Amino acid sequence: MKSRHTLLAALAAFAFSASAIAVAAPPFNPCQQCRDAYQRCMNNGGLDGTRDCETPFSQCLLSAGCPLE
Repeated sequence: MKSRHTLLAALAAFAFSASAIAVAAPPFNPCQQCRDAYQRCMNNGGLDGTRDCETPFSQCLLSAGCPLE
């Protein structure tokens, strides 16, 4: 009887973890976030109206460990 409860508890834990993984957010991608920020910068005329989006973009890529583009 005790092994049956252990088996049911293990199956419940497995089902719960599988469902939690299935609904988790997509993986964090810092390189894509840098590209998105660059695109927003270009769409809004640059940082503080300077129209310089390349410098922050390069700094973001370097700090995130992404290859420079």
